[in-house]
Amino acid sequence: MDPYLRRVYFSVAGVLIILWLAMFAWVVKSSLPQALSFASAPLSESGKGFTPTLKSPGIQITVYHPISGDTFSSLALKFNLSEAALRSLNQCNDGRELKTDSSVFIPSKDGIYHIVKKGQSLADIAKAYGISLKEVLKANVKYGDSDLAPEEVLFLPGAVYLTRQDPRWITLAFLEVKKGFLKPTTGRFADGFGERIHPITHKLTFHEGLDLAPGWRARVVASQDGKVVFAGLKAGYGRLIVLDHGAGLTSYYAHLDEILVKLQQEVKRGSLIGKVGKTGRVTGPHLHFEVRLNGVPQNPLLYLTQ
Repeated sequence: MDPYLRRVYFSVAGVLIILWLAMFAWVVKSSLPQALSFASAPLSESGKGFTPTLKSPGIQITVYHPISGDTFSSLALKFNLSEAALRSLNQCNDGRELKTDSSVFIPSKDGIYHIVKKGQSLADIAKAYGISLKEVLKANVKYGDSDLAPEEVLFLPGAVYLTRQDPRWITLAFLEVKKGFLKPTTGRFADGFGERIHPITHKLTFHEGLDLAPGWRARVVASQDGKVVFAGLKAGYGRLIVLDHGAGLTSYYAHLDEILVKLQQEVKRGSLIGKVGKTGRVTGPHLHFEVRLNGVPQNPLLYLTQ
């Protein structure tokens, strides 16, 4: 072949190969998830600076870089996962959507994930998500809180998905900055939170707190740091103390025999505030204890650490 024609053929072939490679790269980039190896890129919003560690056997976490039009719902379909799995792992349980300049963590197994925060124990997490502590320990190869580290990912088999508006999530978030609520007095739980037959009217009513029966004039302590916003008599409650703990949380201590704090007084977790009595609408001496979030009664067991 003529040397000149040979050079032309090689030049054309080189250009075609380059074009073909460029087209192939574009197709791969457009059609395949850009999943990288183990999580090394940071999240853009709540996950900035967060590198997940997960000890649950057989589960891996990869990173995906969203493209225009991606949502948690569409990624759930793409990776055959639930939207709850993606939102819980990426700490986006507040309803926000993806941004194309962010990175998304993708688990290899469907389910609910929780990012451990400082102050949260395994028992706190299990209680909030409605699963047994035994299941949490088994699924994550844990022996106790000594194995737990902040920012670690826990896989929670059979757990319910918690939004940021859920009182159980707010309880966990509260533990990030403060210790859990103390049991305000000793003794057994005489009555629980929820529907019950009222001991006086004998009608079905909703009990807005817990009743504890340690005996008359037993010590009552502040369940959490707070400020006294009520200290006096209130119909039905008898002698009542209400503490404001911030973040919309208040606690009630009712049927007291004696009040040992004053209005606007700052109290510390575990400090003495009163004595158990039988004032108000009661059949015997006990402490009625409530926890309220923005004025709405919550189950105190979700807040108690004991």
